[in-house]
Amino acid sequence: MPNSQTHDIITVFTAAGANAAYFHFAPHPQPNLAILFTAAYLFAGYACAGDLDLVSTEFRRWGPLRFIWLPYQKMVPHRSWISHGLLLGGVVRICYLLAMCALLMWGGLKVYSYFYSPSLNPTAVTAEKWSSLVYLMKARPLETSALIGGFILAGTTHSLSDFTWSWFKRRF
Repeated sequence: MPNSQTHDIITVFTAAGANAAYFHFAPHPQPNLAILFTAAYLFAGYACAGDLDLVSTEFRRWGPLRFIWLPYQKMVPHRSWISHGLLLGGVVRICYLLAMCALLMWGGLKVYSYFYSPSLNPTAVTAEKWSSLVYLMKARPLETSALIGGFILAGTTHSLSDFTWSWFKRRF
């Protein structure tokens, strides 16, 4: 499979193509949505690619927050249908990242409430923020679709480059 530098080059060059494809195929192409789509594509390509199930460059790019991907590494076998599935891989990483953000928010609020505000209910605040996110996703479906589409397409591109590289190595 390609190394991380090759994956980065593929991400940069395919982001331009993905942006053009967005303008061609989107039912309501708008520049702000294209920016969201491309930003999600680049973020997913650099920081949330299929190789997060290893101690990889993508994993190291998370810096001090890389610990959030340790359970993912333990649960997901490398190059499995979960991590490298064409659509499923990106969906799983989005869901996992959202779940870890909610867990971190809840934990941070729990610590804050313990030391500074005992009357604060971390579970209620986390549920309120989660419902706000769900509301925002319903209120802004085009923006949500652009973000999710860019994220998933970047994971698909990563997987396709791995599959193509492996096929060429076996074939030639």
